[in-house]
Amino acid sequence: MSISTRLILLLTGTVGIVMAAAGYYFVMQRQTILEGAMHNEVRAHAATLQLMLEDDFRAGHDRDAQQFINRLSQNPKIYSVILYDEQGQITMLSDPLVADEIRFPPEVRQVLATGETVEMVRRIGTRRVFSIIMPIRISDTRRSAFEVTQLRSFIEADFARARRDVAIITLALFAVIVLGVLMVTRHNLARPIRELLSGATALGEGELEFRVIVPAGGNELSRLAREFNRMADRLAEQRQAAAQAASEQLKLEQQLLIAERFAALGRVAAGVAHEMGAPLNVIKGRIEQLIERPDTPRDKVERNLMIINHQADVIERTVRQLLDLGRPVKLRREPVALSALLRSVQELLEDDAAKRAITLEFQWQDERQVLGDREMLHQVLMNIGRNGLQAVSTNGALHVETVAQEIVKEGQSFIGVQISDTGPGIAAESLHQIFDPFFTTKEVGQGMGLGLSISRRIVEDHQGWIDVANLPSGGAAFTVWLPKADPTANGNTGKGVENA
Repeated sequence: MSISTRLILLLTGTVGIVMAAAGYYFVMQRQTILEGAMHNEVRAHAATLQLMLEDDFRAGHDRDAQQFINRLSQNPKIYSVILYDEQGQITMLSDPLVADEIRFPPEVRQVLATGETVEMVRRIGTRRVFSIIMPIRISDTRRSAFEVTQLRSFIEADFARARRDVAIITLALFAVIVLGVLMVTRHNLARPIRELLSGATALGEGELEFRVIVPAGGNELSRLAREFNRMADRLAEQRQAAAQAASEQLKLEQQLLIAERFAALGRVAAGVAHEMGAPLNVIKGRIEQLIERPDTPRDKVERNLMIINHQADVIERTVRQLLDLGRPVKLRREPVALSALLRSVQELLEDDAAKRAITLEFQWQDERQVLGDREMLHQVLMNIGRNGLQAVSTNGALHVETVAQEIVKEGQSFIGVQISDTGPGIAAESLHQIFDPFFTTKEVGQGMGLGLSISRRIVEDHQGWIDVANLPSGGAAFTVWLPKADPTANGNTGKGVENA
């Protein structure tokens, strides 16, 4: 229910109740006044008749009493006159009455006994009348009485007309008030509120150019509409300022992105130049030696050719890393025993660890298998293992072990392989960047920042993930989570603990 409807109902209901109460009070007051006037008039006629009858009876003109009674009953305000004797019996009646219709009232004896006037409402036949019974002094010791009645229908008819008139006037005033309140609320309340509601809806939907119509006058709704429009103006200005700020921010971000791309491109170019330049210089120098010294002994020629072949492998590996970054990965999934996979990685890392006096420890406590591409997973563990070795100083350690507790996600079990080192760890500001392509904290020539990026891509293609954290004791830990294979699948397994 709308506010205007509630207000109309409240106002009209209140006014209606007040008018009904006032009308009822007016009708009751009118009834009281009418009854009082009628009673006074009947009393006046009764008093006059009392004087006339007492004079008549004292003068011995009893026959004139009937004429007085009939003449008085012709008054439209007097319904009947009844004359009683000393014993309370009816002796005379006015013209409209029939003796059989009259019920003898006991109040007559009370008037004869006490000589006091009695007023009451009683019935004569089927009619309700207002009755006054007054005594008549016939002599000092004798007393009779008479009764003057007035029909209640006069008052009741007038009362009915008064009620009807009050009801008509009340309904008419009520209708006028309802129409007036309805027009005022619709014009001065409902319409401004609907306008403000439409404006709020428009602003909520982003139409900041919408403005409400300000009602005439200086009332609260007019001030509210003006403030609403001012608020819309401020919102529009703020949105424009925000859009301009966002545009400037976007330009800055684009410039920063371009700068970062150029920086990354510079790092890649420097890394590629060093990674490929050094082997090319070696190859060029060895070839020049072979050309300048054709009589070089065969064993030295073979040694130079082996060096050239090794440097060519270095160039090939660098090119392959660049190609792997943009090439889609094609997986050949099969159950892979973690023990065999870790043993092969251990064999390739042992020489590098021994050269730098780094302790290399591999542990696997079970025969579990993961589902994946053996060569791709081998590349992942090698990349992370080499990074760990490069982060550890002389006499440090690198630990590779399987995680005993498996993780279950969406009904699939995952096995973890953790590779941790005793190096300085990863700077907090670099934790979220270490998997970005070309991101590296190494010196130029120590790597192009592609190993971890490629490793994460391979693991995610296996539906796994890599967790990275700094250890409380120092160093960093990489945990590679891979989907567990069907334990009934065939594959090489191993069990034990090996140190190098």
